[in-house]
Amino acid sequence: MPTAAIVVTWEGGATTDRCVVSLLAQEHPPSVVVVVDNASGSAERARLEATFGSRPGVRLLLLETNRQFAGGLNAGAAVALTTGADRLLCLNNDTVLAPAALGFLERALDEEAGAGIAGPRILDLGNPTHVISAGERPVLPVFGLPRTWLRYRRRTLAPYRARGVMGCAMLVTRACFEAVGGFAEEIQVYYEDVDFCLGARARGFGAIVVPSAIVYHDGLRGFAGDLTAWAAFLRARNPWIVLRRHGGPASWPGFTLTYGAMVAASAALHALRGEREIVRALGQGAVAGLRAATGRRATPVGAPRATR
Repeated sequence: MPTAAIVVTWEGGATTDRCVVSLLAQEHPPSVVVVVDNASGSAERARLEATFGSRPGVRLLLLETNRQFAGGLNAGAAVALTTGADRLLCLNNDTVLAPAALGFLERALDEEAGAGIAGPRILDLGNPTHVISAGERPVLPVFGLPRTWLRYRRRTLAPYRARGVMGCAMLVTRACFEAVGGFAEEIQVYYEDVDFCLGARARGFGAIVVPSAIVYHDGLRGFAGDLTAWAAFLRARNPWIVLRRHGGPASWPGFTLTYGAMVAASAALHALRGEREIVRALGQGAVAGLRAATGRRATPVGAPRATR
């Protein structure tokens, strides 16, 4: 079954190149790598054209508007599926795959009946002894708790079933992707992976973690981390959208309690650091999320400011 890889980038520079190189160096490389540029500036676009425009095995998709991570994945999937791909490897551009990673993921999907998603063991690129994720537990009544508290911590190299996987690197079957309808573009980025895994589970597709498949990730930031105001707003808003899309009445009390405690603790921490802009963004995101959860349209947020 052919696998297409999708790498979503915005002003990615050498970080994107590093990810694509690791894909092309796989022991079992993807049939095609679709590099989706989310409306970067002219200099970055020219660089991407020069680097990947005629490179064998790579398709460059230049979007005219920034569709964020969810929209970029959907755009890349539309291209990948026209090539005959039966599986989609969805990636952040700040990931690096170990040489055997894709082969392990593909084999696990071949052997696990009913699985529509396979996720690797994700290690910190800057500190490879630190396991960032080996499976996720998206449980809506306690969804407001820090995601690190809800992760699997099994000490095994054998694949195992999980409720979800982390979205910086996930292999998805075509049937699962089409049944879910792709990634929720109203979420844009942050928690779009949780939403997708919940949607897949609701449609009968399981998720499997493959610890022998190693992917390194650079850039993990939680509520207490080094947030920008842009990221703080989305992290506070988007859990409410996930709750609206997948949660019933029984989910609301637990979610509200845990979410409120997490956002309040994060705001207090950033206030102690003197980061008033982050505190304000967390509050604005929480209000926007509550409005979205009660049926109002989530207003799209533009691209962050480039840091390079």
